[in-house]
Amino acid sequence: MKLSVIICVYNTSRAYFRECLDSIRNSTLPFSDYEILVVDDGSEVNYQDFIDEYHLRYVKTENRGILAARMYALRLAEGDYITFFDSDDTATFNYHAPMLLTACEQNADIVINDWAFQSERAKYICTRDTTIKGDIYAEGDDVLELFASQAGREHSYFVLWNKIFRRDMLCEAIRELETLELTMGPVLYSEDVLINFYAFKHSKKVVNVHTGYYFYRIHPRQSVNVSSAEKLRTQITSMTDTLRAMSENIGDNIHKEKIALYIQKWTELMARSHFSHAKSKKYNELIPYIKERYGDIKLRTSTFKDGSAYTKNRILAENFAEIDASLLALYRASTTPTDVCYDKNDDYVRRSVEYMCEHQGRIIAWSKDASLCVPKAVISFKTRFLHNHIVYSAGMILFKKGSKIRAFLKKSF
Repeated sequence: MKLSVIICVYNTSRAYFRECLDSIRNSTLPFSDYEILVVDDGSEVNYQDFIDEYHLRYVKTENRGILAARMYALRLAEGDYITFFDSDDTATFNYHAPMLLTACEQNADIVINDWAFQSERAKYICTRDTTIKGDIYAEGDDVLELFASQAGREHSYFVLWNKIFRRDMLCEAIRELETLELTMGPVLYSEDVLINFYAFKHSKKVVNVHTGYYFYRIHPRQSVNVSSAEKLRTQITSMTDTLRAMSENIGDNIHKEKIALYIQKWTELMARSHFSHAKSKKYNELIPYIKERYGDIKLRTSTFKDGSAYTKNRILAENFAEIDASLLALYRASTTPTDVCYDKNDDYVRRSVEYMCEHQGRIIAWSKDASLCVPKAVISFKTRFLHNHIVYSAGMILFKKGSKIRAFLKKSF
């Protein structure tokens, strides 16, 4: 078994979960090369009636939290490589197979791929994100320095879902993490950060590819949403424990002084974030707790620079699902050469066609009169306007916090 796709589910809507499973099954991964391993962390929602449709391994446990569920799944996984998939997200047709191929060819412990936000209104990529706009190659001690260098400003480095990990390396990292976790209590908010820190610490090589998008779905029921003062307190506790654990466990890395400085900047960033959340939600009773947890850091609200990695976006087509389905049909077509009509100026479509030619040995010729046509991208003027970073930035400056227009812009963006 080459790849284990681990999905930990807890009360995810059945519709979202089906979309998640469909996107994995409707991909270029050969069926014999991977397994889908689902750990149900004590959900009240019943998924049993459609689980068997997808021919996956399904285990239901008592509710112990996402970190415990992921560690349990890792012990059950049989793949040489591991990838994590959130149960309410989806990915494009050619996402994991190229990552697996690259990991094997380049002997990489971690491979990163591109990703996108999926809101209620649009799908969009953050063009300033360094994992999307550039190529990554790091070895040895440079790997952990790379992870820390963004100081928390780009979550593409510390989320799990845009990566595959060599299983042996990840198990070694988790063993160290489990020893630490016994002394710091349950991690309920920053488990992705902690797992990635130890994975990058133990990794000898990390690279990236640009073959598709993992769609991180933004919706009201996300576990990261702050819905009460108590939930924000839990996030503060978890994040400060995690940051302290990272700063105390850098090890003998030759860049340890730089890494410690990056973690300190990360700590300052999170202090501003939590302080801003408490102020905006009027959780004034948490201010003394934030001061206690973050120590000597001078508390102030978030700056525009803190979120600069996310403010410049590029909208993906409103008919992206249709485009992706047609590319999958092209990939599965048995004949070559093949005439296809497609938009050569669409980066995603062009890269997908080039990948088929290079890795499938396909001969794909552009033809205006081809019977197989990849639809052109459709993006309405309204969507373009609402996702314009200049409009968004102006709105954040001109309208007060808590205003309906500001809230509308945030929801649209």
